[in-house]
Amino acid sequence: MRQLSGFGAKTEENILAALAHMNARPERLPIAFMLEVASDIERQLENFAGIIQFSRAGSLRRVCETIKDLDFIIAATDDALVRKQLLQLEHIYDVVANGETKVSLQLQYDYVVNVDFRLVSPKHFATTLHHFTGSKDHNVRMRQLAKERGEKISEYGVENIQTGEVKTFTTEEQFFAHFHLPFIPPEMRESGNEVDAYDGTPLLTLCDIRGDLHMHTTWSDGAFSIQQMAEACRKKGYRYIAITDHSQFLKVANGLTVERLKRQQEEIARLNEQYDDFVILSGIEMDILPDGTLDFADDVLQTVDFVIASIHSAFSQPQETIMKRLKEALMNPYVHMIAHPTGRLIGERSGYDVNIDELLQLAKETNTVLELNANPHRLDLTYTYLQKAQQLGVKIAINTDAHNVRMLDDMELGVAFARKGWIRKETVINTWDIEQLMSFLRK
Repeated sequence: MRQLSGFGAKTEENILAALAHMNARPERLPIAFMLEVASDIERQLENFAGIIQFSRAGSLRRVCETIKDLDFIIAATDDALVRKQLLQLEHIYDVVANGETKVSLQLQYDYVVNVDFRLVSPKHFATTLHHFTGSKDHNVRMRQLAKERGEKISEYGVENIQTGEVKTFTTEEQFFAHFHLPFIPPEMRESGNEVDAYDGTPLLTLCDIRGDLHMHTTWSDGAFSIQQMAEACRKKGYRYIAITDHSQFLKVANGLTVERLKRQQEEIARLNEQYDDFVILSGIEMDILPDGTLDFADDVLQTVDFVIASIHSAFSQPQETIMKRLKEALMNPYVHMIAHPTGRLIGERSGYDVNIDELLQLAKETNTVLELNANPHRLDLTYTYLQKAQQLGVKIAINTDAHNVRMLDDMELGVAFARKGWIRKETVINTWDIEQLMSFLRK
């Protein structure tokens, strides 16, 4: 291979390393994969006899980016009947354990997935769910809080150490209220600091989202027309969208030339004449080129309602070069947002080398929006960076980057991940009404 033009020792080394790991199961699997497995299991559990209620627990319930195994808590009227049905689930590879209160299975999908099902009485459901949702640090802080009150927390309830009385709860809300705490959403239960820091201020919800500002159509590499994407978003109750097909540099994605962009804008104008309750913004996802220049000149960008800048090439450049490219876009007065700002794909690539603190500071100084890309393979920015963005006052847009109608549903995961990053509604520009959004974009 080294004798072929363009191939060297480093390329050979990378290919050999990739081949060595090709069939190996990672210890932790991406949330995109595990969500599909969990949904398949839940589809079957919903048809089980003898179940009162069930819930996913563990790191999936906390919306972690990668997940080791799956946990479900089940409250049942007939444990034996439920266990029998669990042993008839689809995709069973191995039965690891089949006890009275726990069934452990290995299910065969693209990877073998370990799944624990814990059967509990209804009165223990809330505290068992809290216990097995975690995280470890969250549970440690809650146990410290209980100890200070002369109590002890377990999956069975809260025990008064002096009297031995065990208090149970119907809901997790009641459990937290017992400690004079607001309900702490599962997504936030990570470091333990949330127990002391979270004041109960409502977090962002899916109902707060009024539009999606990053999607692709048949004009570039999408599968549906502008009108089809618009109608799908109207059905979701959105009031606006931005059509942001790729720019000309990305030839592999059928990127738009200046002339094709003008024709697309004409189509968007015609479609907007049909709506009095919905607005389609003309947008573009413009490449930041390897040399730092932008794919379109300013006179073109001035004609676009919503300009996204993003990196799709030369990921291996040193941090200094990457930051110069990002700064070029951030300093441009016509660029509204940086998409998938670190370029990572969960479980596949780490992205390019970004100085996140510098990026956040530049975004704040230039009033440029940073994206939380809701694609489950991306979730970029990650939640720790979102927390920093919230503290700095950097504006965020949660977008699906949808290339088909089904991908528009990823907004739900994006909102959950924003909650994990403690993002507030007012921080997210696509919770604003169209008048406030357009005022911001035109500044």
